[in-house]
Amino acid sequence: MQKKRNVTDKNDKTLDIVETAMAEELKARDLYKKISAQLEDKAAKLKFDVMSDAEQRHYEQLKKWYEDNFGKSPKDKKIKTLKAVKVKKPEKKATYEDVIKIIINAETNACKFYEDAAKKTKDKDAKKLFETLIEMERAHVTQFKDEFRVITEPSLWCAEEDIPWMLEV
Repeated sequence: MQKKRNVTDKNDKTLDIVETAMAEELKARDLYKKISAQLEDKAAKLKFDVMSDAEQRHYEQLKKWYEDNFGKSPKDKKIKTLKAVKVKKPEKKATYEDVIKIIINAETNACKFYEDAAKKTKDKDAKKLFETLIEMERAHVTQFKDEFRVITEPSLWCAEEDIPWMLEV
């Protein structure tokens, strides 16, 4: 069994990183829920609900690492939110396109955060967790860049012969 760490150890950068990451993942989860609640299109709502669930899973992974290493659950109120990465907030009348740009920026910041975290930690398990989260956040960036491209492209090319079930009957 792994030796439990002292949660109050002020020199433990990994603890600070994990607590900050947990706060950010909860914030991201809530942002996606908020966006979903504002949308009428069911497919768009589903996309943001799925993203909210993904951020919740990231939080759960971080929480499990915390519990495995410190022998107890973190108290959400003690999670270090003041160290959180600042992201440009959308204006009250932001367009869907504006929101997607902000999300791309936020997810890119998440990648950078976990890349820095992986470099800073000396804990092998934490490093592995951060590397897993890097890949997940990169997938989010790709997903939203694709979404942005789809909503900003004037048209997408598609030849008639490429369309399935285009049969003359």
